[in-house]
Amino acid sequence: MEGRNNNKNFRDYTDTELTIEIQKGNQTAFEEMVSRYKGLIGYFASQYSAAGYDHADFMQEGLLALHSACKTYNENKKASFRNYAGVCINNRFMSLIRKANAKSVIPGNSIISFDDIDPSDYNRNNPETMILEQESSNELVTLIRETLSPFELSVLKAYLKGLSYAQIGQILSVSAKAVDNAMQRIRRKTLIIIDNI
Repeated sequence: MEGRNNNKNFRDYTDTELTIEIQKGNQTAFEEMVSRYKGLIGYFASQYSAAGYDHADFMQEGLLALHSACKTYNENKKASFRNYAGVCINNRFMSLIRKANAKSVIPGNSIISFDDIDPSDYNRNNPETMILEQESSNELVTLIRETLSPFELSVLKAYLKGLSYAQIGQILSVSAKAVDNAMQRIRRKTLIIIDNI
């Protein structure tokens, strides 16, 4: 592919410029994107848990979401790539939790090799890093609680338990459409939180 074997320094590229190269099939450009977003994926991965899945599983899913975001990003939609990728990663993690809660399994071909990640880069075993992550986690939970309305929090909690919009609506005595509207607001508000981290 064009650009694959040249001497471009992708570190100097903007995220948008990298997505253009990635959409052309340039693996080196994607490796640069991974180096930029691996820490963010690790941060988000540390915020979630699901029965049968560990941090590595969430990291793998986060990398898949990042790759998908790179392939589908359109700068003309007026959202920054960081925001777009954050929403894609967050949605992928929520989907994983829903599958786990519904006793579903992830097909083996949907998981990428964790060997592609250098664990030392993320340094999860460093006690200082772990403390900072816990503080960040507490801050994120606080931000979500302060940002979402009580109704939206109820919808989000039910959604993360794997319930459908119809089931959530039945529990909360509202229509499935009201639940859908709430989830759209939750995603928009989450996007703002992500952008300000």
